[in-house]
Amino acid sequence: MSAPDPRIEEFLAALKADGRSSPQDWHRFHQFLQAKKQAGQKAPPVPLILAASDESNASKHHRLSAQLHWAQENGGIDDALRYLSNIPVEEWNSCPLEQWNQESYPS
Repeated sequence: MSAPDPRIEEFLAALKADGRSSPQDWHRFHQFLQAKKQAGQKAPPVPLILAASDESNASKHHRLSAQLHWAQENGGIDDALRYLSNIPVEEWNSCPLEQWNQESYPS
């Protein structure tokens, strides 16, 4: 395992500062990552969509972090960061930071 790329934490910190946790079309990003999978490697972490879409933004952000670390281990961090950087601000899941840890599952 290689040392974590500092760009990952910088990118994630910038997203969080803006209240953004994960792409709205997260499935497409996951497909992008799957195409980078090297033979013999595990698949990338799955996005928190469908039944998990009500997880907190903190949980979604943490999963995105896991995906970026996976991309680094599979030689695709440059492409992954470029992909995410090209997503317009309005196409991200977001919330005010004071609600960052709140789930939205029905009571």
